[in-house]
Amino acid sequence: MKTLLTLFLLAGATLTATAQQSGDNVQRQVEREAYAEARRLNTVDAWEIFINNYPESFFIEQARKMRDAAIVNSYCNRNVTLERLTAYIDEETAQEPRIRIFYANLVNNPTHSYRYDHMDVGFNGCTGRVDERITFADGSKPRNNYFIFNEQGLLTESGIMGSKGNVVTTNYTYAYNNLHGFTLHSTTKKGGTPVDYEPFFNAADKLEILTSDGSTRKHKWVYHYNDKGALARLSVTDGDKRRVLVYNDGYIIREEADGKVFRYYYDYDSATFKKYLIGICEVQENGPGHERKFNYKIDTHGRITSVEITQDGAPVMTITRSYH
Repeated sequence: MKTLLTLFLLAGATLTATAQQSGDNVQRQVEREAYAEARRLNTVDAWEIFINNYPESFFIEQARKMRDAAIVNSYCNRNVTLERLTAYIDEETAQEPRIRIFYANLVNNPTHSYRYDHMDVGFNGCTGRVDERITFADGSKPRNNYFIFNEQGLLTESGIMGSKGNVVTTNYTYAYNNLHGFTLHSTTKKGGTPVDYEPFFNAADKLEILTSDGSTRKHKWVYHYNDKGALARLSVTDGDKRRVLVYNDGYIIREEADGKVFRYYYDYDSATFKKYLIGICEVQENGPGHERKFNYKIDTHGRITSVEITQDGAPVMTITRSYH
């Protein structure tokens, strides 16, 4: 009787093991099919659904890698907008280094709306068309300019009015690849010959040098980054002129040009979470030098609608802008 009972128990155990194995095989097949479907779609949402539904899956580590790659691909592409990139970079959990490099190469373009300098007043990362009017305190003829930025915040066309009323129109084109993103490719003044630019990237794939092939007036930008990978110093050569800009947290804090040194001062706006340049002071050993101050009006998007500029307390000009 004892032998029969033992055989019965062993048989039951075998059946249980077989059933368990069969159940495991069914579960594995379900997971395999779900993984295959997520891979077919290859979107962030598809991978998130798989990871949430099968946290103990045999495929979980590979799914996480595929999810991370999908996140990178959704941002590092030629159609991504500046608005979407900036929103990602501003997130506390934004840790993907490839996206950060893509973003850095984008905004460090000399013609990007974060960096593009005109009358010392930046564009705060705007896109679309900006119409600008400059009126001078000395009664000089007002000037009307325009700037057109694409969805990535890169300048594509500008029209700058000279003192005699003539407008110089310039068009800008950009090269693109999936590794480095966008870089300035050429500039062409109306009626002129295109000037081409060539980028060089460092071992971390960040823009290090951008230089033009202009035969009469060469341009060169040399970028230096700190230990955290942020832009720390930029050397700009324009023909025989050279400027050195020192950055902190994305903002210029010091400039060296023509043997002079200038310090930049900012005010933080809590409503738009942006800093605005309010003063540039010349640094001299024997006392304070010239001081330029800026008094702004901004809209709800943090864009400058007007700025009054003074030099050593005297009015110099007023810049007004409209956005389209």
